[in-house]
Amino acid sequence: MKLVLIILLIGCTPFAQAQYEVLEAKKVRNHSGEKVKKGDFLSKEDKIDIAAKGGLTLDVESAMHMKLAPGAYVVGVESARHNVWYDTHLALTKVLKQKGMIMCRFTYKTLAVPGSDRHYEIDRIELDQKGLVRINNDTTSLTISWVNPNYRYKGGYHLVIRDFYNQGFIDIIETDEETLTFYPGKYGHKHMYYNIIADDCRASLRYKIEVNTPSARINSATTFLDAN
Repeated sequence: MKLVLIILLIGCTPFAQAQYEVLEAKKVRNHSGEKVKKGDFLSKEDKIDIAAKGGLTLDVESAMHMKLAPGAYVVGVESARHNVWYDTHLALTKVLKQKGMIMCRFTYKTLAVPGSDRHYEIDRIELDQKGLVRINNDTTSLTISWVNPNYRYKGGYHLVIRDFYNQGFIDIIETDEETLTFYPGKYGHKHMYYNIIADDCRASLRYKIEVNTPSARINSATTFLDAN
């Protein structure tokens, strides 16, 4: 009876709860040089190295699996960051749902290209800044401005920032103006994209941001949108 009680107590310790199952592993080793394989369990304290073209998928606390790209990691640090990002994504998704904008659609006028099946939406919100923006300092600001083709429009706008690879929401900034300044380096994501969406669902095209700072992490193998 005592032995059963001891086993049950061990199974309920924080250490046991901190074990993460390895769902997929390619070119992954711990800091002892041992290969990490599918079906293994890693603790928050484990340090791992993922070689080039490798990857790791772990079952962590959040509703979405954590996927890591090549690099060196402390499992607990990454799982904490993943959970915070996922919680942020859920909170921002809720905001857009409340505003009726999560499945926002706008009927644009289109211009067909003669001799082709391609077409262009000619009445989108037009941003003055186009193309990839590179940010090399966490304190560097980015100011964007835009023009709404509907000059009678009097509503508000939303700057929607998402991770380029996993499409998880990073931030949503509201404004009544047609210009806005923000700081891409503060988010800790290396590759992002953004666009402007009006209250009536008219939107701009999406434009990319690359943040080249030590705090920016590449999350190309992380996804908030793939269900378990």
